[in-house]
Amino acid sequence: MIEYDRKIKKQLKTLKPEIESWLKQTVSEKRFEHIARVAKTAKKYAKKLGLDHYKAELSSWLHDCAKEFPNEKLLEIAKEKNIEMDEIDYIHPHVLHARVSALIAKEKFAIDDPDVLGGIRCHTLAEPNMSKITMVVYLADATEPGRDRRFAAPIRKTFKHKGLEHAVLQAIDGKLSEVIEKKKPIHPLTIKARNWLLGIL
Repeated sequence: MIEYDRKIKKQLKTLKPEIESWLKQTVSEKRFEHIARVAKTAKKYAKKLGLDHYKAELSSWLHDCAKEFPNEKLLEIAKEKNIEMDEIDYIHPHVLHARVSALIAKEKFAIDDPDVLGGIRCHTLAEPNMSKITMVVYLADATEPGRDRRFAAPIRKTFKHKGLEHAVLQAIDGKLSEVIEKKKPIHPLTIKARNWLLGIL
């Protein structure tokens, strides 16, 4: 039997209307629809794996809350709040939105669960030692129904037949291929995450 965190279950029930209302004022309609699909997908994946789907859903609802912040604002918040940054974050500040979103979840919505915050923080770049809930959110973001089927369908198939870790690795490899094709720098967190996954498979 799954042991659900009662605090998270209560937080989701209490905060979801507030989060939805805030998001509708903060992000575009297209982004809001993506967020809703990720939440639904993460909930489904977590249930399939016998994990706490309340954590996966709460994390997903906030994973992109800073996605549409201007680069200048992301850098300003990251510096002000002493978020650890790599030189690539200065070149491409957009990748900071995941870490800033986790900060908003913590400071605005009083969320302190490491799984929930991890799912928000890691959904873009990933990082080593991710929990299963964190990986579920990463995978849901990469494979929600609105994603390009050519990218998402093979990953869903891997998840079905080989499991969570293999699917997350495949999603990371797919993202890396795009970054390499566009001749953009690879963030060290993603390299570390990939090496960690290879080490546990």
